[in-house]
Amino acid sequence: MAQSPYLPQQTSTRSSPSHSLHVTGPPASVDTLVSYLVASKRSLGSIHLVHRATTILSEARASVEATTALLAKTTYLRRSLISQLKLLRTIQFELETAAQGIQQEFQAVIKELDETGARLLQSIDLLRQTKVEDAFKSTADSANADSKETLHDFVDDTGVENIRQAMEVAIDNVQNSQHEMNQSIQTLEEDLQSINEVLNNRVEPSETESELRLPTIPDLLPLLEIHAREMAQGLESLVRHFDLCVTAIKHTEGGGEAVVQNMKADAEDLPEAVGMEMDELQAPAQPMNEEERVEMLQVLENDAAEVDEVVMELQDRHAEMEAHLDKVVQWRERQENAHADVTTAFKLLDKISGRLSGYVAEMARHAARWNEEKAKIEDGIGGMEELCDYYANFLHAYDGLIVEVARRRTVKKQMERVVADAHAQLEQLYEQDCKLRSDFKSDLGEYLPSDIWDGVNALPPRFAINRADEEGFVASVPDLPRKTVEDALRRLKGGR
Repeated sequence: MAQSPYLPQQTSTRSSPSHSLHVTGPPASVDTLVSYLVASKRSLGSIHLVHRATTILSEARASVEATTALLAKTTYLRRSLISQLKLLRTIQFELETAAQGIQQEFQAVIKELDETGARLLQSIDLLRQTKVEDAFKSTADSANADSKETLHDFVDDTGVENIRQAMEVAIDNVQNSQHEMNQSIQTLEEDLQSINEVLNNRVEPSETESELRLPTIPDLLPLLEIHAREMAQGLESLVRHFDLCVTAIKHTEGGGEAVVQNMKADAEDLPEAVGMEMDELQAPAQPMNEEERVEMLQVLENDAAEVDEVVMELQDRHAEMEAHLDKVVQWRERQENAHADVTTAFKLLDKISGRLSGYVAEMARHAARWNEEKAKIEDGIGGMEELCDYYANFLHAYDGLIVEVARRRTVKKQMERVVADAHAQLEQLYEQDCKLRSDFKSDLGEYLPSDIWDGVNALPPRFAINRADEEGFVASVPDLPRKTVEDALRRLKGGR
């Protein structure tokens, strides 16, 4: 409002028109003064805005103070919670590392088991593929339908089957234990994730909500104080303007009656509980000369033009204060929710801490069970390797048997040739001796008395070379095909 001896200059963020202290023109009429008075009285209804401004300021200050303390507590609790979560994550990482280590060992053992099993199956296949030479079969075996046709018929697969079943049981036990351990680690992960979800379940703030963060909120308090102070000063200006209207009415002839006549028509438009107090108009007026009265009316006219602007400014400031209070309330609610989330997270953390020993114990049981089953699997691998060696030695020995039979048959033939040669030489010597004896008898026999030597007319001795063992053993050395012997000899040299 314009500066005057009755209304002080208002400091306002709103631009207001400039009014001169001296306005020339005719004096204001009674109706105009009454309208000024009614408008001024109506403007005093803005007092509830000032009261509300005081309440807003008090609520905002209390909310900021309480929420700031709550925010500090929440921050401390959150830091403590994050620290404990890091510790739990470390334990989870150690459990996962241990489980992965066992899994890697298990995979390495399974790989070794598969390789050994493949070698064993290969050895068994070789036994199945290696047929027994017909030369080794007796006549009875050939006639028997259940005769053994391959080397595999000479071995018992019971040991292989027992090892296979034992390995399946051990592997199932390890996999079941691994599944239980993974479930335990997954449960721990879900527990920790539930805490993260509680801490991060709030929607990201929008651009408007981002303004509610510190230090913006504390900056609102000085702004609210300025609004409240300016509104109080504005209301004080309106009160002074009203007092000036009353003074003008008192110093205007017929002003009181005009007020009474217009009161009924205008009362309906006045705010609730705002009435036209007639006692104020009927009180005696202070003495005032005409010059002072003219100046008063000029100031009154200037101020009356700004009443609506002052009221609008009060309303605008009130609206801004309400908006600022809403920001403070939203900030407070969000901090209360954040504190509730941290509290909830700590309750979840307590439950997790109670189950933590169970997770560690499950890991220890899994490790112990793995060590037991690992020993069984390694024993199975050892048994399979022994069978591989046994079957390989069986195949090697069979090839050696073929070569040995061929060698024996060669020696037998050599011996037979020696016997045949000896028989021929003995027969030759016998024939030669017989001829020489006959020639001696023809030449000199008639001159010798018969009783001079009893053996003079005897025949030469005859010698024979025979087997020293049983003759039924003649067929003990089979006659094997040459290619069979060569293949066996090649396998022996090449190690199959």
